[in-house]
Amino acid sequence: MAFDGIITNIVVNELDKNLSGSRVEKIHMPTKNDLIISFHTNNREKLKLLVSIDPSNARFHFTNIQKENPEKAPQFCMVLRKYIQGAKFVCINQYGLDRVVSIEFENINELGDLTKYNLYIELMGKYSNIILVNSNNKVLDSIKHVDATMSSIREVLPAREYMLPSPLNKQEFAKMNFDSFTANLQLASMDPYFSKENMTKIIANQFVGFSKTFVDNLLIVSNFKDTINTEIAQNMFNIINLILYNSPNHMVHLIKYDNDYHVDLTNYSTTINRLEVSEFLDKYYGEKERLALLKNSKLNLAKDVNNFKSKYVKNLNRVLDILKEEKNMETYKLYGELISANMYKLHGGEKEITVENYYDNNNQLTIPLNENISASRNSQSYFKKYTKLKNAIAHASEQKKEYEENIDYLDSVLFSIDQIESSSEIQEIKNELVEQGYIHYASGKKKYKDEEALGPYQYDYDGVEIVAGRNNYQNDRLTLKESKKTYTWLHAKDIHGSHVIIKSESPTNAQIEYAAKIAVMHSEAKNSTKVSVDYTLVKNVHKPSGSKPGKVIYTDYKTIII
Repeated sequence: MAFDGIITNIVVNELDKNLSGSRVEKIHMPTKNDLIISFHTNNREKLKLLVSIDPSNARFHFTNIQKENPEKAPQFCMVLRKYIQGAKFVCINQYGLDRVVSIEFENINELGDLTKYNLYIELMGKYSNIILVNSNNKVLDSIKHVDATMSSIREVLPAREYMLPSPLNKQEFAKMNFDSFTANLQLASMDPYFSKENMTKIIANQFVGFSKTFVDNLLIVSNFKDTINTEIAQNMFNIINLILYNSPNHMVHLIKYDNDYHVDLTNYSTTINRLEVSEFLDKYYGEKERLALLKNSKLNLAKDVNNFKSKYVKNLNRVLDILKEEKNMETYKLYGELISANMYKLHGGEKEITVENYYDNNNQLTIPLNENISASRNSQSYFKKYTKLKNAIAHASEQKKEYEENIDYLDSVLFSIDQIESSSEIQEIKNELVEQGYIHYASGKKKYKDEEALGPYQYDYDGVEIVAGRNNYQNDRLTLKESKKTYTWLHAKDIHGSHVIIKSESPTNAQIEYAAKIAVMHSEAKNSTKVSVDYTLVKNVHKPSGSKPGKVIYTDYKTIII
């Protein structure tokens, strides 16, 4: 998490420069953790400030991402609209290098008096909060209420006096000169757990607002090797001062860094877009949230599909147990016939009868009897068992085929879910499940605008286009509707995967081999070796009547091993 005190300082400066003289136009809360304040600036520009207290992505910056708003605004949103909608932006302040800032507004209250309000943004992981405070330093409301049962030190409740959170005994860089900064570094190096490997963590814990990502980058640029000497300390001190106070108009750039991001400590170019920092953060966190949302959606959809599958597996096991009884069916029929043929030997009350089995060279066969019923009824009982089991097995055979087809289809859907790269594909698969009758309606609140639906995977080899479907519906469209009959079709043999089409009427062996590799890559066998891939002309691929999406049969094919 790189949104530390350094990044906070940079964003504060960006907001202060761009919001000067602006007014609050709209206020929304698309989620319980996100607040969006729309500003109308003096030059008629509209800027949207996003404040998020999501524990994993707490931050604030300008945003262009559209988020769906709830039908009913949350209580905190209504309070903000009451007090600061239409208010004038006065200034924004950061407290030291902590991730705590306040935005000051001026507005006319119910009595017609000019009143000041402060919106405090506290970014502290799971303890993050947004708090509206009046001119008397009393809390009007907060996005999270903190009572005495949650904190014995600091309550955050309406009508309580607002208190800044504690800096946790860390040192403030802004209050230091070079000597005190060096002394603190030396103190850090005296940590009993000091080593080159954990130096980053030790320094980050020593100063307010320094994340491990920033310190790690700072040590590298300062030429840190094994120990902190005067030269390294001076380099670090100068770089931090340059970022915070001396870079021309805070012309700093953000860059990605080890699956995170931070200030580019080697580039202080003045050719910077005035909203570059926010644009970087908006894109970075937007993609991060999109992937998290996509991952969660995939897990939920896969869970639903697995639930459908488990029901079919349970039913399949039940019918398989019935089919195991098929060997008893003919035995019941045989018993009924032999009892009927030897009824003259029975006088009633026998528990069994031993007879010659004329179907087995007249070998002796002992048949169990119900001593409480007559010989005739014993015979009829076995015939009834035979007939009942015969009907059950016939029905179970039909059900077995149905259950196996559904399980196979749902396995193909699970494979498609695993390959999903966008929310549009999630919706495509939901629509497919609706049409197949597994779910009634693919609903759910949208958190972002609809993404453009992704088409098939596209590749090129020697100028020839090769395409592969992303899911069952795309496979059907690609093979049966969108491809010429003379194109070449490929599929990994006997496993779930994409339909692959070579858009050429005379592909070379190299193109076929390349397309076969694509078929393996987009199949369940992508991590296997020596995978068989079948290929044939599209005209030889057919869809059985009534079959599930993605299911085809094909003839006149050849096989290549990849």
